[in-house]
Amino acid sequence: MNIEDFADISEVLGGGVYLLAYRGEVVFVGKSTRGMLGAIANYRSKNLPSWFPRITFDQILVRYIHPDQLESTYAELLAEFQPRHNRDILPRLTQPVERRI
Repeated sequence: MNIEDFADISEVLGGGVYLLAYRGEVVFVGKSTRGMLGAIANYRSKNLPSWFPRITFDQILVRYIHPDQLESTYAELLAEFQPRHNRDILPRLTQPVERRI
């Protein structure tokens, strides 16, 4: 086995934007100022709060974006793809979260 047989995914270690797709359709657009790998892994975790979205995807596309361009690129991708899971999560994140002391 040669090193050329592997895919270089080093970009997920930095910040940028990522697309989660299912059967060729972009279902979620995400952004991360730090490593994208951890952010993407959260969507597959079973040990998350019930309000955190569970997203079915079979393809991940990542792109490093300079932090100065992150918000504008993210907004452009949301407008272009209008992914269904981004619309589902927004109301949940704006609802007040109960905190118990």
